[in-house]
Amino acid sequence: MGAREGIVMDQQTLERVRKAVNDFGGMIKDYREKKVLTLESLASRIDCSASYIFRAERGSKIVPIHMRVRILAKGLNWKASEIEYFLVETVREYERKKG
Repeated sequence: MGAREGIVMDQQTLERVRKAVNDFGGMIKDYREKKVLTLESLASRIDCSASYIFRAERGSKIVPIHMRVRILAKGLNWKASEIEYFLVETVREYERKKG
């Protein structure tokens, strides 16, 4: 997977996007632990419950795309270009699996 036309990203960002596409819950948990955030503090950033974050991290909650964007933007402070790239790669992965 390479950077989209017009978007240049460093290797660390590309890896973060790959992780978000392939293991969204694990990526949330890794970020939260790295930043030493509680479930409650991350949940308050995105106006949801701590149990929602807990279930999302473990994969027992299917996180709709609009909530994924909200988590990335408000909870994890991703840039708009990173979220755009995440969305493009999410669609590509969906199409690859479906087709």
